[in-house]
Amino acid sequence: MERLVHISDTHISRFGMFLPDRLDACIRIVNGLDPPPQFIIHTGDLTDYGILMDYEMAVEKMDEFVPDIIYVPGNHDERNYGDSLFREMVSQVDVLNSFGKIVVLTLGSAIPDSDNGRLGRGRQQLIKQKMKGFGEDILKIVAFHHHLIPVPFAGREKDILEDAGDVLRIILESGVNMVLMGHRHVRNAIKVGETLLVNAGTVSCVRTRGRLGNSFNIIDLYSDGSVEVSEVGIPSGEARSIGRFPIMRGLL
Repeated sequence: MERLVHISDTHISRFGMFLPDRLDACIRIVNGLDPPPQFIIHTGDLTDYGILMDYEMAVEKMDEFVPDIIYVPGNHDERNYGDSLFREMVSQVDVLNSFGKIVVLTLGSAIPDSDNGRLGRGRQQLIKQKMKGFGEDILKIVAFHHHLIPVPFAGREKDILEDAGDVLRIILESGVNMVLMGHRHVRNAIKVGETLLVNAGTVSCVRTRGRLGNSFNIIDLYSDGSVEVSEVGIPSGEARSIGRFPIMRGLL
């Protein structure tokens, strides 16, 4: 079995709606997982305002996680010219990451100083180009911030990818096994065709939904080609399975 951790929407800031005790609890829980995750994927809104003080605080806090982290930017990260700081201090965007038989294509869906999201023709073509060379024995993951389809319990629908229909078509045609997203502060996992779409809740923002609370996802990958997605409550550390889904003929 291989394990990934999927976190999102930390909204780190000294001035916003950031809950530092929730992030501290998340760090403690993740670092204590057995088996440990191979890596962590953060699907955006690392910061709340995208300003330098937010990024300085975020870089310091995220360094407390033991596993390596790969990132995509969210709409909050690209406020106030924060897109330049994200690329300088956190990560480049539109990067193909490889971890053995797992590949993760991280894409920027945020539009600077807007809550809306869009991948655009260039990134749509990047999905096709980067995914076409991998066989069925490779787990292919695409990660971006904005949600691709509506998320239950997230309230009035808004800010979905402007080009969601075209992106979904390319995702399905390119044989992507899993898409990881954030943005709506609600955990969810659902298969569309042969692709599993997974949203993570918010790790440490006060803007939770109903009684769902703060959380992150554990994604366990099994040798039979199935994936189990579990939501982990913060600060309790209690894990609840969202579902187990077949996504490959065989894995790892």
